[in-house]
Amino acid sequence: MAILNRTISRTEAKLPVTSFKLGPWLLALGAVIAVVAVLQLMQTSRATTTSFKITQMEQQKLELETSISQLNVQVAQLSSLARIQQEAKRLGLGPPAARETVEVSVPGPSGDSSMLPARFLPTNQTTAKAGEPKPSWWESLLKRLPFH
Repeated sequence: MAILNRTISRTEAKLPVTSFKLGPWLLALGAVIAVVAVLQLMQTSRATTTSFKITQMEQQKLELETSISQLNVQVAQLSSLARIQQEAKRLGLGPPAARETVEVSVPGPSGDSSMLPARFLPTNQTTAKAGEPKPSWWESLLKRLPFH
């Protein structure tokens, strides 16, 4: 066997040199990933904050509903007839000796009547003259018939 004392040179295939640099692309990719991560973090933070506010408002709503229920109970207790009679007796008040009625011939306030209690609002029925009985429903019906 013969030994060759010479070095074998290996020639590597040379790729064409391009101006493609990996550094700026990796930097841009990292920036995009960082922006997406920050946006996702902001969205999660907002969702958590909103969820916390909703929970607080629901708790406040429950407290207000409880307060309303307690106030309704208090109104019912304070407006009971027994309590009113007891307070009237304590103040020295009693039933009136005589009842007086005052008839007002002036029309009520025009415009918005939502400020008046319903019992003071004018009705659509025509009022009967003093001392004259109001006709019954069947008498009113007979007056509207054409053969009357």
